[in-house]
Amino acid sequence: MTFDYIKFVNEGYTSQQKYAAKVGEFGPEDLSRMDELRDLGLSENLEATAFRYRKIIEHFGHLIEEAIEARVYVPRRSWKNKERSFLDSDEMRKEFLAEMYDILLFHRAILAYAGVSGEEFAEVAAEKQAYNQTRKDHNVNGTDETVKDPAAELQGLCPSAEFSGNNKYDRD
Repeated sequence: MTFDYIKFVNEGYTSQQKYAAKVGEFGPEDLSRMDELRDLGLSENLEATAFRYRKIIEHFGHLIEEAIEARVYVPRRSWKNKERSFLDSDEMRKEFLAEMYDILLFHRAILAYAGVSGEEFAEVAAEKQAYNQTRKDHNVNGTDETVKDPAAELQGLCPSAEFSGNNKYDRD
């Protein structure tokens, strides 16, 4: 069995639409139609935009919760305390992988509510990967010093924030 990530992301629209319909909310497909109306000048859709942001924030929270659940299977100091982990147990490994998949599900939900297709995400991911491989301040293949100011990094005031998404790299 192969895992088609682009198809997986695209199926997120349908999946989230079903969940939304069940609870009586707008889903990503509804929001896309509202975006089309806005683009035609028929509506501003400020409420739809606010709703979209709320759903994205909600799903980021769920994604973080799932990451914490996955982290439970990775002991902090296994070398010191001899704690069992997903590396020691097939059952724990399966649970760890299930939590990692849950992270993907919420990642997919975020992309759906953000209106991002699998193709768009894959394209930007490939560009970002190519950019990372040529960064001068990269810890593996770079030669420049990195910014050591976390506040500057969080605000995007560092060389690693220079990726514009408009870079075209050879992906062969």
